[in-house]
Amino acid sequence: MAVWSEGAAALAQRLSAPRRVAEGDAVHVPASEAPVRIHLALQRRSDAASHLWLQRAMVDEIWLERGKWRSASQSFFHPDPDGPAFPAGYVLELPPGDADAAFEGRDVDLLVRSHTSVVLRPQARTDDEIELARQRTGVLAGALYASLGVLAIVALSLFAAVRDRVYLALLAFAASALAWLTASNGHLYAWPGLGWLAFWGAQGVWALALLHCAAGTWLAQRYAELDIAAPRVNRAADWLRMGALGIAAVSVLRIDVLAGAVHWTTMVFGAATLGVGIASAYSAVRQRIWNSLSVFTMVLVLAGACALRGFTVLGLAGFWVRYGPQLALTVCVLLLTIGMIGRVAHVRDERDRERLARGDSERRLEREAARAELVQQLQRRLRELPAGDLEWAAFRTVFERLLPLLRLDSAALVAYGFHGFDLLLAEPITRKPHYTELVSSRVGMMKGLARMQAPVQLQLGNGDNDASHCLYAVVSLPIRAPGWGAMLLQRMDGSSFSDEELALASEFGRLAVQHADEAAAALNLRRSAELDALTGAFNRRTIDLWLSRCFAEAHRDDALLSVLFVDIDHFKSINDSHGHAAGDACLRQVSDVLRKELHVTDLLGRYGGEEFVIVLPGRNGDGARQLGERIRAAIELLRLDYEGKPIRLTVSVGVATRLPRESDPAAAVARADQALYAAKRAGRNRVNVAPAVFS
Repeated sequence: MAVWSEGAAALAQRLSAPRRVAEGDAVHVPASEAPVRIHLALQRRSDAASHLWLQRAMVDEIWLERGKWRSASQSFFHPDPDGPAFPAGYVLELPPGDADAAFEGRDVDLLVRSHTSVVLRPQARTDDEIELARQRTGVLAGALYASLGVLAIVALSLFAAVRDRVYLALLAFAASALAWLTASNGHLYAWPGLGWLAFWGAQGVWALALLHCAAGTWLAQRYAELDIAAPRVNRAADWLRMGALGIAAVSVLRIDVLAGAVHWTTMVFGAATLGVGIASAYSAVRQRIWNSLSVFTMVLVLAGACALRGFTVLGLAGFWVRYGPQLALTVCVLLLTIGMIGRVAHVRDERDRERLARGDSERRLEREAARAELVQQLQRRLRELPAGDLEWAAFRTVFERLLPLLRLDSAALVAYGFHGFDLLLAEPITRKPHYTELVSSRVGMMKGLARMQAPVQLQLGNGDNDASHCLYAVVSLPIRAPGWGAMLLQRMDGSSFSDEELALASEFGRLAVQHADEAAAALNLRRSAELDALTGAFNRRTIDLWLSRCFAEAHRDDALLSVLFVDIDHFKSINDSHGHAAGDACLRQVSDVLRKELHVTDLLGRYGGEEFVIVLPGRNGDGARQLGERIRAAIELLRLDYEGKPIRLTVSVGVATRLPRESDPAAAVARADQALYAAKRAGRNRVNVAPAVFS
């Protein structure tokens, strides 16, 4: 059979003369609006070949002519509705008499109208040969389509189970491959309800091919994690995917003038997608992704098959040239799916790790929030507490938070020598007898456990015959030696404590000790700043502040207020005769006597040297004078022996009372001081009450 094809332009077609070629030669048919006429010369056949057979190509219409005779036309995009579900090729009936073996040298015209260039290989075949080709094509096409459909369903199931986008990319790749192959083989238009897709013609097929390229690029990126393993390739794949989607959108617009450009662009994008696939598979092999070596091998086979398919323009054609790339693509999807199934365990492990990390992070945030709240509570509660209450309040605060956090039934603090105190604190308080009995026989063991750095868990019961042993966690506390302490945490249900829970309890215990130590240090510092180191009374600065505060409050409430000045008589002679150490001893003894005579609301301060000041809120002048007399008498009766030598002490006292309009202590203090000096001038060892005005 001879084949001749005219030029691409209509003018060239009119000017060209037909030529004969041998049967089976490939002929390139250019894109043209008008039918392209091809002159075929039939050769002698020993068999009864009655039909002309051509593999399917994207032609709009194809038929045979000779003289006035014309065969029925066929179309790629409008297949015969009564034909097979998987059309294998074009079967054109030869003119009457051409099947005769004696016929030779007669011509027949093949007319082709196509909007895209195609390559055809006309062959005369018998009915049996055509049926065999149809069966072979139908079986292979059906197997490919069914495989791709099943693989798409598997990918969808994997995505629904794992929720990883790599399976969504696999689904897009398998589904787009199915759509593209059915369209490029012309089978899509033969199925009921899908004939309307023929409106887009060849450009619709190219649009599906470009969508498949975009899906393949996306899958390559996700499969080999190119964003981490090969960032440059990943960026190139991003541009390639966006370009493929853009050209696909142009194809859908069906602009005929751009058909040729879109066709060649599709081929370029297909080659680039194969390049990205090869790079991705190689990267997966280097990362030792499971089944990546077989995927890499099949991608290379697919690239070779596609390259072989591209040589049809040079005349290379045949069944496997057409369907080989499709088979390789299906096998590639199958191997990728197998690899993805094997990757499910890895994805689940990663998800479990992420979930555990998220849980750890949430628990860490919860612990940090509880820790911050505990610190705020400790700072607030311990700020103004006196010594002796700090330790109790600190651990009571800790237990209030630990019981609900760790689901405790009870908790206790056992501490010896903690700021000079021995403590046994239980929460709830009704459990204190239980812990008292529990600890009393195990003090040595508790001390040993408290010296350990790490918390321990053990079964403890009250007494040797007690069968109700409960699980306790013993958490040591960082109390300075020689003191020691530990927390006992109890769960009645017998469940053990996790390392995280024990770490939280240890952290809370450490915070309690730390803040109790800081509060005690702050209290001592405050005392040292407010008190006179020798006598323990308020120093001059502090008693002045209290004087101002008390006078302001008394003026506001119109309350009574009196001030006493107490001065040791002949104190200089005591220092001169017995030494300053003896004088210091006298000051301490006098301050002790003064404190014994005062009420809780009264304030005592050392004003300077041997002089003391006493602030008496709520006392009038008579009450202040009586107190002054008691103080004077008590000091007079005091007998002090220093290094075997007796020292006799007396004091002089000056009394002043706040006047109704006085809100400042200066005037009253001045009157009390003048009354004191008046008592000294009058012979000492006496109490003198200041009048309103001294002359």
